Amino acid sequence: MAFFALSLCLLCIFPRPTFKTPYATVLTDRHGQLLAAQVADDGQWRFAPGDSVPWRFKESIRLFEDEYYYRHPGINPASLVRALWQNVQHSSVKSGGSTLTMQVARLARPAPRTLPNKMIEMFRAIQLELFLSKDSIMTLYAAHAPFGGNTVGIEAAAWRYFNHPPHELTWGESALLAVLPNAPGLMHPGKNQELLRQKRDRLLNKLHHKNIIDETTLHLALMEPIPVHPRQMPQLTPHLLDQRIVHHKGSTYATTIDLHLQELASHVVNRHSRLLARNEIHNAAAIIASVETGEVVAYVGNSTPLHHNKGHQVDVVRAPRSSGSILKPLLYAAAMQDGLILPGSLIPDVPTFYRSFAPRNYQRRFDGAVPAGAALSRSLNVPFVRLLDQYGGEKFLNDLHKLGFSTMEQPYGHYGLSLILGGSESTLWDLAGAYAALARTLNRYVRENGIYLNTDLRPLHLSLKEQSNQSQPTEEPKLFQSSVIHATLSALTGTQRPPEESGWEHFSSSQRIAWKTGTSFGFRDAWSVGVTPQYVVAVWAGNASGEGRPGIIGGIAAAPIMFELFGLLNAGAAFETPYDDMVQVAVCSESGFRASQFCQKADTLFIPNTIKKSPPCPYHHRVHLTADGRYRTSIECEPPGTIRSETFFTLPPLMEWYYRPLHPGYRTLPPMKPDCGNDVDINPMDFIYPPANTTIYIPTTLDGDKTRLVIRAVHRHPEATIHWHINGQYMGSTNQIHDMEYLPDTGRHLITLIDDSGNQIKRTFNCK
Repeated sequence: MAFFALSLCLLCIFPRPTFKTPYATVLTDRHGQLLAAQVADDGQWRFAPGDSVPWRFKESIRLFEDEYYYRHPGINPASLVRALWQNVQHSSVKSGGSTLTMQVARLARPAPRTLPNKMIEMFRAIQLELFLSKDSIMTLYAAHAPFGGNTVGIEAAAWRYFNHPPHELTWGESALLAVLPNAPGLMHPGKNQELLRQKRDRLLNKLHHKNIIDETTLHLALMEPIPVHPRQMPQLTPHLLDQRIVHHKGSTYATTIDLHLQELASHVVNRHSRLLARNEIHNAAAIIASVETGEVVAYVGNSTPLHHNKGHQVDVVRAPRSSGSILKPLLYAAAMQDGLILPGSLIPDVPTFYRSFAPRNYQRRFDGAVPAGAALSRSLNVPFVRLLDQYGGEKFLNDLHKLGFSTMEQPYGHYGLSLILGGSESTLWDLAGAYAALARTLNRYVRENGIYLNTDLRPLHLSLKEQSNQSQPTEEPKLFQSSVIHATLSALTGTQRPPEESGWEHFSSSQRIAWKTGTSFGFRDAWSVGVTPQYVVAVWAGNASGEGRPGIIGGIAAAPIMFELFGLLNAGAAFETPYDDMVQVAVCSESGFRASQFCQKADTLFIPNTIKKSPPCPYHHRVHLTADGRYRTSIECEPPGTIRSETFFTLPPLMEWYYRPLHPGYRTLPPMKPDCGNDVDINPMDFIYPPANTTIYIPTTLDGDKTRLVIRAVHRHPEATIHWHINGQYMGSTNQIHDMEYLPDTGRHLITLIDDSGNQIKRTFNCK
């Protein structure tokens, strides 16, 4: 009794066998298929133990190695006696009599086959049986048994020899793997094939004899071929694998990626990248995610190099890059949420100067005034810079943080108004997450009758086991109302697609995609992001080195990839309209603002209810005219009953100067009747340059002389004459084109312009 107690005490106190071997880093898709793997640090293909051992392999290994595995306490005396007799008969070690539990002990602590070591194995086997279940011990064996070459464990062996996970092993495959640990040297490319087949077939016949498999299964299993050599591990997500190696080396990571879609997406990106490489554009990346769940279903961190590596090792999905115009839809939504604009509101598109910053449109021209939705679909720069200034840069940067943009860590002063044109950096990951969050918010509001969730604005994720934070329903959105999001996505749906997509609207099967492109300064980054109620697709193209090329333009380099990736996805319905979050109001047909009492034409439209914050139309005025309509006048200047009153759609002079040539139907406001005074509310003149109260730095020539400053103005009436005075000194008069050269001194200057009707405007500026 004392001896038994002492033995039990030693078993409990003595350290149990443990495995301290390194494991390979493994990525699997949402269905358990292998995406990529990196060999363990010791050069072995050894995967982390699975949750369980497949039943077919368990039965095969039990019959081959340890038929009475579930009946003994770790050692089998009958097996030991039989092994001893065989060894004595042959005067050499022919059998060790080891149980599977003893083999686990030996795998955990490899040592030469000597009698003392055999005694230690037996001791440790009993330990294992005391503290672990039979299934746990079997799992340890399956994970650490040798399967030929540098393949260790059933998980790695199943992939290397048969290219599928262990639970999909057939009886023939299970039997073959069961016989390998006993003699792993049998598995060599093209060698020992017949001997290996004989061992497998004997085991299969034994399985049949024990009534574990039927005769049909036996015949089918015997017909299965023997693998000639181990397969190469797939590398479908090399950039994700690199991430995993850095942060969670030696683990198996179940991702949300769909292997089939990943293969197709990689093919699309690589094919387009090879075409772009003809123009020395070497890199492209893409991400596809589910809007509803936020799960990433395809992740192409970079295109695969065809010949030479040109930065293809960079994971561009996570790399901060200049955002270009890709943030404009978010500002559009923010401004609409604030009541600054409606979808059709005219916003200024005129020469604009902010100290040293003068934004320009890509087309190098101005429209004077353009509907907000058209400015978005055409991606005009000037209107959005002015809109950001009006909305507030600090507030917009805070909105971007709420949407999950993680790379904009500097205060707004670091970016300035260039934030909306690519003055900040973003990642493809954050971008796709933001657009998915908008679509998710809209979908939920419509589907759940006016409900928002505080977790709808959340980033994408890759972990199949990730649980979303607890959601709290609310009637108020965390950022944008559903009607504002719908108006934004509707504007993006109307964006003109690349030539190869022309005519898409004529096919009922075509997806209605809300999409936006972006191009960074210097043609270094091309972006394209699109969203439907089901999926978000984001694409980047360019050079990871940052080298610019003329062809790195969102609509040319990135958009075709995005549309082809959408072609891989199931077409779904368009975004539903959230009528509960909209109001039906009269909107001015010409200005796009809420109709005022002077708007002659109005459309009754469903508009986001933020229209309540929006001002009425500012461009329609009631004007008094002479009887012949040639002049504006007043009651004091005309005989009773001769004045006629009309409503005019009148833009400010600077906007009108650029707007009128593009709109032949625009009526210019008539001039004031001579000797009838001036209408101080409607001035016909405005300055183009310089901006008010600004400081201008005058450059010098190579000879040391200062260059002349060109002051520009516009007048509503082309035939008018403007008389120029600077600092009280008459400088001359201009007609038609109102430009005046001036060589300024350092200091403050006052410009006064007077037209031949007596209208006057003034502007001050400083020179250095």
